[in-house]
Amino acid sequence: MHRSLVLALAGALALMGATSLHAQAAPVGGPEDRDVRALIDGMRDASTWGHPDQFGQYQGMAAYASGDYAKAMRLFTIGARYADKVSQLSIGLMYLQGQGVKRDPVKAWAWTALSAERGYPRFAATRDGIWNTLSQTQRTQAIAERDTLAATYDDAHAKPRMIAELRYYRSQITGSHTGFDSGVDHVAVGPSGTAGAGCLRAAKVGLRGAGCGSSDMYAEEQWDPKLYFQTRDAQYQGTVTIGALQPGHPAPAASAAGR
Repeated sequence: MHRSLVLALAGALALMGATSLHAQAAPVGGPEDRDVRALIDGMRDASTWGHPDQFGQYQGMAAYASGDYAKAMRLFTIGARYADKVSQLSIGLMYLQGQGVKRDPVKAWAWTALSAERGYPRFAATRDGIWNTLSQTQRTQAIAERDTLAATYDDAHAKPRMIAELRYYRSQITGSHTGFDSGVDHVAVGPSGTAGAGCLRAAKVGLRGAGCGSSDMYAEEQWDPKLYFQTRDAQYQGTVTIGALQPGHPAPAASAAGR
């Protein structure tokens, strides 16, 4: 399994800092590997009721970790359609590495450009790193591909879909604390046959689900669109350290790489 993608998407647990565009995997079985496995297990078990962006991201990561790249791509596309920038980054990195799809650096840049739309530093660094590997012809193609994808997946189009989902599912909360999780096609079920054990595994690694009968299901930041996006964005905001400049292609114009 190519673990660089898994590490790149684990920003909420500060695992993201251990990787880069050309990261080397740590020895299997080491502390980092155990942390990643715990995160993936938590994603697989997390409740995603009413949150298709989380469903696509979490279950896509679980499929990716198991080596089912075709399934991962389908799931990440669901997340991407509902404004999940992690899913968009995942698709871009899979195109970059040729996992489940033919390797295509043009599409890789286009997807990572969308993922960097909100200015997440590491996402932008990944976008710019790919840009620096492209020829001028590929850059022209990449901008056109990004613009085509934007008509479906940029925030102007994807956020309204996600907001509609949040508002609809919020209206379905009846006040019961028994907990359930339609999760599109996934229910977190532990060894005892209840959702509790799975939810505990998800909570242990810092994943807050909207179901599982916990107070999280009723938390305002789970349903209020403004608070929800602020909370999700905060996971990936931060700073990056830029090393010494290396010879390469000229830096991309702001209107191309940054928009």
